[in-house]
Amino acid sequence: MKKLPIVFRRIFLLLLITGLAACAGKDKQEKTPDHLTGQLRQEILKTVTDPERASQAASLAESLKQIFAESDKQYKTDFETFQSINANFDTTDAELQAFFDRINSQAKNRQARVLAIHEEMRTLLTAEEWKQLNDAREDALKVDLKLL
Repeated sequence: MKKLPIVFRRIFLLLLITGLAACAGKDKQEKTPDHLTGQLRQEILKTVTDPERASQAASLAESLKQIFAESDKQYKTDFETFQSINANFDTTDAELQAFFDRINSQAKNRQARVLAIHEEMRTLLTAEEWKQLNDAREDALKVDLKLL
């Protein structure tokens, strides 16, 4: 009866060692926005056969990254501003409404910029190129959105 717990301990120890060995594997490069934008640029240059169109598409991908990075910075600033406004008991509804109007205006502006880039990418790439680049774009976008 005592042998059973010893067997479980050994199995647990074996699994623990195996798990630690797996975690100590090769160094993996962290997926940062800059790294993924570089990967996306390489995918674009590899997939799009025309160098001029490839360069334009890579530039548009960089523009999208910039929009998301700016959005992250603006969000942090807006959050601090909101906390300041909200902490002030004497803040009027008009002041609060002006704050929200400004935020909404900035969001609509960003949305318009993203939609314009999306449309420009669609006219620049073929349907086959678009399909091939979709996975690389998704990975880059996921990392960029984590910034938000």
